[in-house]
Amino acid sequence: MTSRLHIRRTATRKSTSERELPPIVSQNRESRCLYSMIELETIDQLSRFKEIEPEWLSFANTVPGLTPFQLPAWQLTWWDHYGSGELHVMAFRDRNSMVGLVPAFLHSWKGKRQMTLIGSGISDYLDPAISPNYNEAVVTCLRDHLQSIDYDVCDWQDLSRNTPLQLLRTDKSYAFEIAPGVPCTEIRVSGSFEDFWQARSKDLRRNVRRYGDRAGASGELQFDATSEADLDLVEALIRLHAARWEKEGQPGMVAANGSAEFLKKVFPRLARAGMLLLFSMRYKRKIAAVIAAFPYRRILYSYLSAFDPEAEHFGFGRALLFEALRYSHENHYSAWNFLRGSEPYKYSWGAKDIPRCRLLLKRRAQIQSASSG
Repeated sequence: MTSRLHIRRTATRKSTSERELPPIVSQNRESRCLYSMIELETIDQLSRFKEIEPEWLSFANTVPGLTPFQLPAWQLTWWDHYGSGELHVMAFRDRNSMVGLVPAFLHSWKGKRQMTLIGSGISDYLDPAISPNYNEAVVTCLRDHLQSIDYDVCDWQDLSRNTPLQLLRTDKSYAFEIAPGVPCTEIRVSGSFEDFWQARSKDLRRNVRRYGDRAGASGELQFDATSEADLDLVEALIRLHAARWEKEGQPGMVAANGSAEFLKKVFPRLARAGMLLLFSMRYKRKIAAVIAAFPYRRILYSYLSAFDPEAEHFGFGRALLFEALRYSHENHYSAWNFLRGSEPYKYSWGAKDIPRCRLLLKRRAQIQSASSG
């Protein structure tokens, strides 16, 4: 970049996922179903949902493939901010040990009674946490439970292509549909940053260099990475994101989802759990670009980014991504995940698609009613 770029980094905390937490034995105070040795507790009270958080987190530490979007800090905050209808969390246990958790809720949507996964809309990974050794047993118990409750439609989005929920297709009491979802994209991080950067196109490398030289010639640039939920950075992220999309004549994700207050609540929770990194670029000591990323299991999930649209000619967004990717290499992360979306710029930085899917279950009675109508 330029010799006038000053880099400051603050130490990151060890994530909660890397700490050992004691399991909590379920009180089994809610309804259950039984499949083999599997017990199902159906949770419809928020107090109980919060009560199982330590047990849930301890269990999640043992399940491969999870992301911050499937953990208590994100899910409980989502429910506090967006929750509506009836809480319907399904906790599966074998001899008092949790082996599966499906956080969902029942609500009215387009004249139907729908079951939706908690986190829907603003989360990029929502596969329920299920121990791999219990996939069939948990999904069979879930299938039996779905036959016993009052719902019309299950619309479950942001699932992995090989989600164990595909096992639900064996039930003939509902129509089962599975369709491709919006893919996520990810850069695998390995080797040196210099090798990674040399593998990028000449055009990208030239543009980043020119932008950096142009900005550095007129003022000091400072890159920072912090694991604190710095309120100035959070507010700048929200403000710059809105300004950038307003310039394009669009609301942007934060405004469209009404998530500004949610972000202000969830970022501190993630920071306390060691799952927040805020990357920032300052120009003449003023915040010019911010990226909010969630580190978890050596992967950085890039959730939201923004740059000052009035200084777009300096390319602060590209400059900040350059430094953030260098940080990910130097700190031995295994991947940089851009999350949902197939924007061309992601592929220019070396990203590859991660296929996603959407699962839809419709009660046969609803299909017959629609046909007769």
